[in-house]
Amino acid sequence: MKTWITASAALMAMAVGLAVSPAWAEGSGTFKYAEQVKLITMDPQKQSGSGVPFLRPAYESLFEKGPNGENLPLLATGYKVDGLDVTITLRQGVSFSNGEPFNAEAAAKNINRGVELGITEGLKTVESASAADEFTLKIKLKEQDPAIIDSLCYTGGMMIAPAAMSDPALDRNPVGTGPYVHSKEESREGEVQVYTPNPTYWDKDKIGLARYEVWEIPDDTARLNALKTGQIDAGNWLANPQSAIIDRTAGLKLIRGTGGLNYHVIISDREGTVIPAFADINVRKAMAHAIDRTAFGKAVQFGLAVDSYQPYGQGHWAYDAGLEGVYAYDLEKARAFMAKSKFPDGFSFDMPSIPIYQSRLEALAGFFKEIGITMNIAPQEPGTLARVSRTTAYPATNLVWNTITDPKFLALRYIYENAAYNPFKTKPSEELLSLAKQGLESVEVDVRAPIYKKMAAQLADEAFLIFVASSPILIGASEKTASNPTVVYRYGEDSINLRGLKAND
Repeated sequence: MKTWITASAALMAMAVGLAVSPAWAEGSGTFKYAEQVKLITMDPQKQSGSGVPFLRPAYESLFEKGPNGENLPLLATGYKVDGLDVTITLRQGVSFSNGEPFNAEAAAKNINRGVELGITEGLKTVESASAADEFTLKIKLKEQDPAIIDSLCYTGGMMIAPAAMSDPALDRNPVGTGPYVHSKEESREGEVQVYTPNPTYWDKDKIGLARYEVWEIPDDTARLNALKTGQIDAGNWLANPQSAIIDRTAGLKLIRGTGGLNYHVIISDREGTVIPAFADINVRKAMAHAIDRTAFGKAVQFGLAVDSYQPYGQGHWAYDAGLEGVYAYDLEKARAFMAKSKFPDGFSFDMPSIPIYQSRLEALAGFFKEIGITMNIAPQEPGTLARVSRTTAYPATNLVWNTITDPKFLALRYIYENAAYNPFKTKPSEELLSLAKQGLESVEVDVRAPIYKKMAAQLADEAFLIFVASSPILIGASEKTASNPTVVYRYGEDSINLRGLKAND
C-alpha cells in the first residue's frame, strides 16, 4: 500500500509562521457577521447543512484549509496515511474551554461519536479511532480515502469536549478549543449568538476581539439593510438582487470567495416509488433540457452565475470541458423526450423550498410547466432543507454543491445506496459504483481526474442530478471591513478565520 505524508516541512513551516507572528494587543471591539440560515444546532457532528459560521468561534478542527486549499495542521501537527491506517500527531498544551485536556483519547471519542451518529459525510469511510499514546491518534478506514484529511478540516474534524458530548444542551452550549466561547446569557435565540474570548485558549495572541456576534437574518433585504446601517460588518449572500445591489453600492463591497456554489436539482425518487415518472430516463432528460440556464443566471442570479452541467467548475482538476452544453436549453428536444416517455401528458410533484431558494424554484417551475410538468413548491422553515432532503418526504429536492469539494463526496452524498441524499436507498448503477470505488484507489490527482470525469459524464447520462448554475461564494461587507487586513475568509467557506481577527478601526 502506498504511504504518503503531506504534513511536509513546508506546511509545518507555515504552521510555525503562525505561531511566531507578532502578538495582537488584548482583544478589543466587536465584529458582527450575519448568516442567511437559521441556527439549527451547535453540535458539529449533527450539523448537516449550512450554519458553520455559528460553529467556528467555539470549535477548531484537526486541520484547516490554507489560502490555496492546502491542508494545514491546526489541532494536529502532522499526519501519515498508509493504506487504511491514518496516524495523526496532535498539538500539545491545548485544553477545551471547560478545562478538559485535548489529547488523543478526546480526539478518538470525537471521531467515534461522529462515525456512530452517521451524519458527517466526511467520516463515512472511517471504521474507528483510537489513541496510540497521549498525543497520537489512530484512525482505521473502511476503504482507502485520499481525501480523509480534507474531511478533518471541516465538521468531521471539529473537536468537542468529551464531557459535553452527553449534555442534552450541546446544540446551544458548544464546548470546544476555539478562540471564543459561547455566551448563552448574551445570546438571543432566533436573533444573535454572542461569543467572548476563551480564557483557556492555547494561542491567546490570536484573540483580537472582545466580542464576536453571528446574527441570524434569513431575509435578504433585511440582511442588506443591516449591512447598510452598520448593524453588521459582513454577511453571506446567494447570487440574488441584494448581492447585485451590494456590488454597485458605494461604501459596500461584494467579495467573491474561493469555491463556488453549484445549484442543482436532485431526483431522489429515481426508481419511481412515489412519482413513477421519475424512473423514466426520458423524463429526467426532458427536465434537464427544459431549463434555460442563461436566462436563469441573468434573471434569477443577476449575472452572478454561470451555466452548469457538471459538479466541477473551470479550474477544478476533474472539470471536463466536453460536458459543457450537454443539456443545453432546447425546448423542442425536451418535448421530444417527454413524448418518448411513458408520461407524455405530464405529471406533478412537490419540491421543498426555503425562502432563499424561492425565486430559483419559481423559475424552474416555469421551465418545467412548458413540458407539462407541474412542480408544486412546498415552503420549509429556513435552515431545514438539508434535513428534509435526507428523508422520503419529497421525491426531489434542490441543494448547492461547493465546487471545491473533493469528488469522492459525490458518491457519499448522492450515489451510494446509503448516501446522505439518497433517502429512497436507490441502488447505484454498476458504472457509477465502479467509478466511485476507483476514485478512492489512488491519491494522485492525475490518476483520479479521468475517473471523476467519467463519473460526471455518467451522472449526466443518468440525469438524476440536474446541474443548473454556479456562482462564487459571495460575502457582502462594508468597505471598511473589506479593507481590514485581519478579515480572512476561509477557503471554500463563507465563515471568517477568527484567529487574529480584529474589529474595524
